[in-house]
Amino acid sequence: MRYYCRSFSAGSPLSTNLQLYFLQRAAECWNKLDQEITERGIDGVKDLKEKQGSIIVSLGLTLSQLLGQNSPSPDKIKMDPPGILLSNFLARSKVDRNTQRRLNKTFGEFLPYYDSVRHFGINKGENHYQTLERLTLAELSRFCCMSLEVWDAVIAMLRDDEQNDLDALGSISDPCTL
Repeated sequence: MRYYCRSFSAGSPLSTNLQLYFLQRAAECWNKLDQEITERGIDGVKDLKEKQGSIIVSLGLTLSQLLGQNSPSPDKIKMDPPGILLSNFLARSKVDRNTQRRLNKTFGEFLPYYDSVRHFGINKGENHYQTLERLTLAELSRFCCMSLEVWDAVIAMLRDDEQNDLDALGSISDPCTL
């Protein structure tokens, strides 16, 4: 398996693949959930919201880490929020404007779910609980597809850099790459 990001610290190369790990985790959880729904029906799925929340967290982590890793900000103490990182990244990419708008919009719709699960607990009006309760399988599927598109956009941009050896990788969703 190839590493898609590299980090160097104190002169020694340290490789990390947390971004890909959380993407794989989201895919595994989604596939298991899909299989359960096929076998038992939606009402037969135990802990449905917990499983959806786990997928949301994994997608949020993979995208936050991927965008942060590939948007260095050495002059800042803190990284920009993920929504700004995505928007800035897409503006630098070869992704067409309609796709940029759609990905930014979908990511903006995804963030309240991710934030609700990250900050889960009692809050005024129990907004975090209510947000997760509204999550549908169709939305979750759309967020999974958006995540893969963002990954593919990052890989395409990295492929254009001569220092990266990603020529054999067509798409993050190609079975041979995982």
